Amino acid sequence: MEHDDRSRGETVELRPVIGLTQGLSKSDLEVLTVDAILQHRRLSEEAEVLYQALPEESRAGREFGGPKHLEYIRAMIHMHAQMAVLSSLLNVLGYTPAVHEIN
Repeated sequence: MEHDDRSRGETVELRPVIGLTQGLSKSDLEVLTVDAILQHRRLSEEAEVLYQALPEESRAGREFGGPKHLEYIRAMIHMHAQMAVLSSLLNVLGYTPAVHEIN
């Protein structure tokens, strides 16, 4: 079975993100990138909470499906989709900006 390049850990860039951010200043790109980093952290935390709420059989990979498992899968899909946005923004920006969370 052949694997595509994404399965080898290569970066996925979303062309719409690259196009939408074309011409923005570094400071505007930083704002968008920090927002994406914070959103990724929230989505990751949400997915972790849902994972911990799964029955042991699901967490161990011995049982699949059901409402809780699907909720976790949805959260992971959202997190990974948003990670593609974040990766694209980081590539456009060229560095990882400092993130200062306000709690």
